[in-house]
Amino acid sequence: MTTMTNTRTGRGGRLLGGLLLVAGLLAVAAHPLGSRAADSTRLLVLVSAFEYRWPWALTASLLLGAGAWLATRRNAIRVPAAVLCGVAAAGVLAFRLLLFPILGGDWEETDRRAAPHHAQRHLVVERGSAMIDPLWRVSVVDGPPLTAHHWPAGSFNGDDPADELLDVTWSDPDTLSFTTGDGTVTTVRLDRDTGRPEREVSRP
Repeated sequence: MTTMTNTRTGRGGRLLGGLLLVAGLLAVAAHPLGSRAADSTRLLVLVSAFEYRWPWALTASLLLGAGAWLATRRNAIRVPAAVLCGVAAAGVLAFRLLLFPILGGDWEETDRRAAPHHAQRHLVVERGSAMIDPLWRVSVVDGPPLTAHHWPAGSFNGDDPADELLDVTWSDPDTLSFTTGDGTVTTVRLDRDTGRPEREVSRP
C-alpha cells in the first residue's frame, strides 16, 4: 500500500514538473511574441504586460527550476538544472534592484490629466533617470479600460536644461502642448477618433 502511494505521488510530482517546464518554456516565448503584439496594436493591456523583459525572465527561471526538480529523480540532472535556474533568477533580481533604476527603466507616473470634454482620453507623464540625467516620457491613453490604446507622444532628456520638460497641457481634446526648458512650446495634434499623435516629440 505504501509503495503504491509513493508511486502515485511520484507520478503526480513528475506530471506537475512537466507542466511547470511547459509553462516555463511558454514564459520564455511569451515576451517576444507579446512585445510584437503590443507594438502592432498599442493596446494598453499588452503594452503594460510586455513593457519589461525582466518579469518574464524571472518567471521562466523559477518555473523551469521547479519543473526540472519535480520532473526527474536523477540528481545528476535536476540539481544542476535547479541551481542554474536559481542563479538565473538571482541574476534577474540583482539586475532589477541594482542596475534597472540606473539604466533609466524605473519610470514613475507623475501626472495624469483627462482631455477636456473627453473623459476616456488622458495624457500620462512619467519620470525616470539615466545615470544622473532626468528623463520624461509622455503618452496618450485613449479608450475604455479593457480596450484602451497607449500612444507614445514625447520623450525628453534633461542632460541639457534646455531640453527638460517643464509642462504638457491640453490645448483642446485633440491637441497637446509641450513646454521645454528653453521656453519652446511644441504642439502635437492627435487623431480625433483614436487619440494617436501625428508625431512623437523628442528632445534632444
